[in-house]
Formats: sequence, structure tokens, C-alpha cells
Amino acid sequence: MAESPTVAIVGAGMAGLAAAHYLAINHIDFEVYETSDRPGGRVATDHIDGLTLDRGFQIVLEDYPELRRLVSVAELPLHRLYPGVYLQHEEEPLLLSDPRRVPGTYRQTLATLTGLMRLPNLRSAVHYLNTQHPTIADLGEVLPLPLNETVFAPLFRGVTLDSELSGPASFAFFILRRFLNGYASLPTEGMAQLPAIIAGPLRDHIHYHHKAISVASGQLIFDDGTTVTPDWIVLAVDAPALGPLLDLHLPAMRSVGFLHTLSNRRLFGVPAVELPTRGSPIYTIAPMSDIAPSYVNHNPERHLITASCDPTATPAELRAALALALNCSQEDLEFIEFGVVEAALPRGARTVAEVGQRVLLAGDHVGTPSLNSAIESGRQAAERIIRAVRRGTKEPGVDG
Repeated sequence: MAESPTVAIVGAGMAGLAAAHYLAINHIDFEVYETSDRPGGRVATDHIDGLTLDRGFQIVLEDYPELRRLVSVAELPLHRLYPGVYLQHEEEPLLLSDPRRVPGTYRQTLATLTGLMRLPNLRSAVHYLNTQHPTIADLGEVLPLPLNETVFAPLFRGVTLDSELSGPASFAFFILRRFLNGYASLPTEGMAQLPAIIAGPLRDHIHYHHKAISVASGQLIFDDGTTVTPDWIVLAVDAPALGPLLDLHLPAMRSVGFLHTLSNRRLFGVPAVELPTRGSPIYTIAPMSDIAPSYVNHNPERHLITASCDPTATPAELRAALALALNCSQEDLEFIEFGVVEAALPRGARTVAEVGQRVLLAGDHVGTPSLNSAIESGRQAAERIIRAVRRGTKEPGVDG
């Protein structure tokens, strides 16, 4: 292989791209080695028969601080979701809007919340305040039961893919602030457009179809037998790929199912996500073409709906649950694709950010299960290297 770079980044997912971006703007020599033929990692999109199909339901939260540091969000080709959610109800979904951004919905929002509000659970509140590391479930138990079961718990089941809501309550507060302070959006050409835009200026330094199989004594070995010996290595890969590289046993990641379906009529009044109840195998339902008409090539007769779901549910169970949540017949829906995103999000346990001399880790498994955390970990790995290079040393110091 060609002369070894100062920094070798393994993985062109969001963490690896962020690390490369910050190294590039600080004029640090680097190369990125990616197993597949595209950037983005788990952020992926397929274009089939005039449809834009993301691999699993994902969105861009415009208020993610790390995303705003990395790119100019205002210049991204984004289509915004309606600032609110549909809540599954007895007869038809209820729309809960953000009245600050949708003038005229104060009365409707107040009526919806009034039906969900009860006295808070004081015993759970005391437990929450006296728990050193409260979980998302602990926080939800403080809320009135209808509000927790209808809004809070379904929302964070969809966000974390964790039915037990065992993640830290601080992560729930972080996500809620992102929803309240900004918009959720979809890129015009699908979620894969986001990493493609970030990878654009880096294209000459990204090497696709390069699978690293070993990291030993500062040397990267690839499956074709070639090697590089950089000064620093950033392993920006998911836990399943990281384990074999470092001979580590890491916690299994959470998988999520998804299904794409078409309807010949519009089933949503506004382009907002619907949250089924916790007992449903469906986690979230999104009217993709209502949000971004480009997802159906601007065909007004096709209405694309994507749902995230329990990966262990059968297609028959998912069809029935989706039709029930949408208050329509299964015959009204043309099911396009069922799939499972394996290792979609990390579990709660974090991995360390540095595993050896000049070997750093990056990815959402280093922090929290979010796009923001993946980008942040890549930036922090790059900054760790930049500080060392500026000090004129290749030896690692001690950083918090």
C-alpha cells in the first residue's frame, strides 16, 4: 500500500467522517478506510422504482449541537416534519402540536393534554430525586400515567429501541430539548444524503472496499494482505466490527425492524410521526412522502409510509398492527419491504475512547445512542490527535 498516513481512520460512518473533517480543516494528514462502497455506515438509503427508502426510520434533528458544528444546517436540503406527534387513540389518532410553532393550536393542544394529565406520582418523584443515576423509565414514572403511556414511553421506545427505557434520564432531557428547540427533518434524497454531503470534500482520502481485519502494534492489516503503519489509528466502527479487531467482547447492540408501505390515499392530516401504544410491535409511523414528496419522485398518487418496529415480530403481525394504528384496512396498504437493521443502536454500556497507545475509538457506543454522539466522538478523537501533533509528540498524554 502507499505511504502510511499520519492518521488512519477505519470506518466512513458519521463518526469517521467527523474525525476526518476536523483533521482536514486542521491540516493533519489522514486516510479513511471503509469496508463498503459508500459513506454513512448505518445511515443508508436505497432508491428503488422511483421510491426513496431509508434503511430503517431515521431523522435529522436540526438542533443537534454536533451536527450544527459540522455542517451549516440551514444550507442542507431538508424537509421538516410537522412540530408535533399523533397519539394512538381509541377511534382515531390525536394530534399533539407545538403551539409555539403552529399558531392557532393552543386550544387543541390544551384539550389533548388535559385528557392525559393526572396528579403526578409523588412516590415515583421521591424515588427519582433520590436515585443517583435515574433512568428514562424512572423519569417517565414521575409523569401522570396516561401521559407516560401515551406520549413519553412510546417516544423514547422509538428513540432508543429499548422497551425497558433503561438509558439515563439525562439523555431523555437532551433529546426533548432538541425536539423543543429545533425541527426534525428528512433530506431530499434520503438520509444517506447527509453523510454523502460531509464526505464530498473528503472523497480523495476515502478508500472503499478496504476491510481492516487486525490492529497490532500500531499496524493496520487489511483483508487483501496490505498494511499501513500510521502514527494514530481511529477505529470508527460499530461494536460488532470492533470486537474482532481488538479481540474484545462488547455488549450486543439493539436491532430494529422496519417496513415500507404505499397507500393510494393520504392517511395523515399533517406530516407528523405517529406513536402507537407501548403494546404495539410498531414503534413509530412516518408519512415519508408527506414530509418529503421527493421520496415518491413527486408522484401525488403514491403515499409512502415507513414504520419502525419490533425486529422479532412477524410480517403478518406487523401488517395487522400497522393497519390498526392507521385506522385503515390492510387492503388499503401495499407492503413494499420488510427488513431488519442489525446492530442499529448501542446498548447503554459505554466503551472507552482510548484502547491503546495511539489507538482511539469513535462511534455512538462511546457516548449515547444518537447521531449527535457519533459525530461528537469523531470530533473528540480528532481533537485528541490535533493536540498531540501540536505539542510535537506522538506519545499519548492523559486527557479527560
